[in-house]
Amino acid sequence: MNTLFKPTHIHSKLDGSWLYLHEQMPPQKWAALPSFGTAATWLGMHHSLRRGQGELDYLSREYQQGRLLWPDYRSRLLHAAELHYGHLHGHHRLEDTHHFPQMRKLEPKLAQGFDVLDADHHHIEQQLYRIQTLLAALKQNEAANPALADKLAQAIEEGGGALYRHLADEEDLVIPILALRAE
Repeated sequence: MNTLFKPTHIHSKLDGSWLYLHEQMPPQKWAALPSFGTAATWLGMHHSLRRGQGELDYLSREYQQGRLLWPDYRSRLLHAAELHYGHLHGHHRLEDTHHFPQMRKLEPKLAQGFDVLDADHHHIEQQLYRIQTLLAALKQNEAANPALADKLAQAIEEGGGALYRHLADEEDLVIPILALRAE
């Protein structure tokens, strides 16, 4: 069967032809994967990253809407950002140095898809650099600085948009490989 599958995310950068493994392992089956397996662990990591990003979005919104005072916003955002971005950076480093090279060998036809994911990692790291610069300024600003909070909210939102799309693309490419080949 030569079915062309559609990527999960509406703004995906993946070509549908790269998703040929969805014929054997469609996204509808992912929730039933064994919880001890690599594919389920990967999905769990991505769920955690989405939650971390959601927490940053939430804190930014709460401050901008006046439901969070500066001292609470500042301390909670700095703490949540340190956890989230540290997790994200470590996750991407492990993918770049270990997982993706192995998967390229398992599925050489997906090399262009892994090139897209690699380019995403570089783009996200550039966004993180900008966010880290703003977070450093936030750390130094004990007095309320709504303009800085606005810049941070915008940078976090832009970074989150890229991250959410990237995670969906990565799952579309990687989960079938892990579920079908590595377990």
